[in-house]
Amino acid sequence: MTFTHSVPTKQQSIIGVSPLVALIESYGVSPIPILERTGITLNMLKDAKAKISFSQELAFISAMLDLIVDSDIGFRAGKYYKLNSFGHLGLAVATCDSVEDAIQLFIKYIQLSYTHFDVSFFKTEGKAILRFKDLCELKELRRFYIERDFSFMMISTRDMFPRTLANQKFKAIHFDYECPTTVAQYEALFECTVRFSMPFNEIQFDERYLDRPLPQANPLTRQLLEEQCEFQKVEAIGPEGYVQKIQQVIRNSEDMIPNLEEIAKQFHTTSRTIRRKLKTEGYSFQALLSEELSRKAIHYLETTTITVEQISLKLGYSESSSFIHAFKRWTGKVPKAYRS
Repeated sequence: MTFTHSVPTKQQSIIGVSPLVALIESYGVSPIPILERTGITLNMLKDAKAKISFSQELAFISAMLDLIVDSDIGFRAGKYYKLNSFGHLGLAVATCDSVEDAIQLFIKYIQLSYTHFDVSFFKTEGKAILRFKDLCELKELRRFYIERDFSFMMISTRDMFPRTLANQKFKAIHFDYECPTTVAQYEALFECTVRFSMPFNEIQFDERYLDRPLPQANPLTRQLLEEQCEFQKVEAIGPEGYVQKIQQVIRNSEDMIPNLEEIAKQFHTTSRTIRRKLKTEGYSFQALLSEELSRKAIHYLETTTITVEQISLKLGYSESSSFIHAFKRWTGKVPKAYRS
């Protein structure tokens, strides 16, 4: 089972590429030929509400990389994205109480950002980890997007997030591809340990850093800005349906997964109504449950050391053999082989 989408179909904000115009000009290159090739006009770049297609964005990036040959361009691109580039989301993040609070908020409304990766956040063995997984097929542009987003996370947030931490234990970046230049060059750019050909694309840092207070924390302002984020989220992806509601219930369940009747009680409705609503959204409850159980199983295998037997119990299987059979159906591998 895969959760990667081939091409996003919805229009996206022009702001996703507008900072790159300044990047292109910094190389002494005119952005006009690139814009003409992609159907993006100068007037669109001046309109904060302008939208472009995903294909236009890919064409823009591809044309930019054709004109500018620089192995560091992904890293440099990330420096042109500031928190305030994300509108209400960026401002809301800045007013959070702590680094962890800010990360959680950003991920909650990540649909309002310009990333094409699913970002998971977890803690293990004293490390906090941000792991990036592909949401769509980026092909030869994938490295650019990964390094752009990592640069933004590591470099462009410095003015907002305090960095000093006595006796810091961990600070590293992992890339899942081979090093295109030299490790020393990457470590100089990102100012931390960098490893290549790793299982995941992820940023690791000392877990204690999560507790650091943010200098612009303001609970009331954050509340107002988050309300705007919620409005923009609904505007961008539509009102939350039963699929999203049930997904959230399952994802928030740390122990036993509730059954359909228990979920229906939470929403003050009946299981029959939920089944009917899901059908109109193109889902069955069993298909939705299997998809979410697969996600949770993969998350446990990748981010914890708990046993397969413990995972099967967490997911509601009375026998681990049933879970192993289901997991192989989802992924083509048994859990231990997937973990190794």
